[in-house]
Amino acid sequence: MRKTENKDYNLVWNLFVAESNQEALGMIYFSHYDLLYNYGLRFTKDNQMIEDAIQDVFSYFLKSAGTLSPVKNLKAFLLQSFRHQLILDLKKRNRLNSSDDLTENKVEGHEPEVEDVFEEEWSDRLGKTITKCMERLSKKQKEAIFLRFQSELSYDEIAVLLGITVDSCYKLVYRSLKELRQEVEQLEKGSKHLMGILLGR
Repeated sequence: MRKTENKDYNLVWNLFVAESNQEALGMIYFSHYDLLYNYGLRFTKDNQMIEDAIQDVFSYFLKSAGTLSPVKNLKAFLLQSFRHQLILDLKKRNRLNSSDDLTENKVEGHEPEVEDVFEEEWSDRLGKTITKCMERLSKKQKEAIFLRFQSELSYDEIAVLLGITVDSCYKLVYRSLKELRQEVEQLEKGSKHLMGILLGR
């Protein structure tokens, strides 16, 4: 389904390129804005800078419609164009940022049972563990994970985007997931032992 949607947007892009159709470009802009914005957060927390970079990319597309070419994968093309623009902007301001924060959502409800309290505590600890583990990853590892699992790009596409080999891309993702899994397994073992004590099992 997603591959079909991506192919459909490829056709929309090709329509824009062929006819300088502004409605087609607008459709692409609104349908991919969130993807680009979230990708920008991998590099900086400056919301305005991210928004400006997106605007600059699409302004360039609009001005250069007659010189642009059809693409086989619009999503990868947009991410690559946006990444290039944002990194240029960050270098100009000397603000290239490799920090990455994950937010935690807290939900309030009825007074919980012992199991509920433990479940909430375990989930909170799990979230914090993953956050700490993510902070230890390199900037390129974080970016590879985002592109693979949130942007759903192939390893070949990610390798091109990051300027590395496909084999290196596989290793980046594998090492990152391995570290995350090891941390989670450690927490899970400790949590199950604690739950047995609390519930008298």
